[in-house]
Amino acid sequence: MKIDFNTEIKNLRGESVRDNASNEILTLSSVLVEVLLLTDKDNPLEGKEKMKRYSLAKDIYDGNKDSLSAEEVVLLKELVGKYTNTLIAGQVFLMLNDF
Repeated sequence: MKIDFNTEIKNLRGESVRDNASNEILTLSSVLVEVLLLTDKDNPLEGKEKMKRYSLAKDIYDGNKDSLSAEEVVLLKELVGKYTNTLIAGQVFLMLNDF
C-alpha cells in the first residue's frame, strides 16, 4: 500500500500543527525523519543501525519512498511512540496502521 508522506498532522480542531522551532507544518514525513535522526544518550546506537536509520530518513525526506516494509513500520512506531506527544503519535499510528 502506498503512503502519502505529505499528509499533515492536525490538532483536535482539524487545524494544521506547526513545528515550534521552524514554524513549518508538520507532516508524516517530517515527523518520521525527525524521530529517525534523534539520538538517545541513554541507548546509544552502533554505526550499522545509525546508517540504516539515516538511509530510511533520507529516502523519506527525498521522496524516494512510497511504501514501508513491516520491519520499517515496527521501528517507526517504536520511535514515534517514544519521542512524540500523544497527538502526533496517535495520528502517525493510524496512518501506519492502514497497511
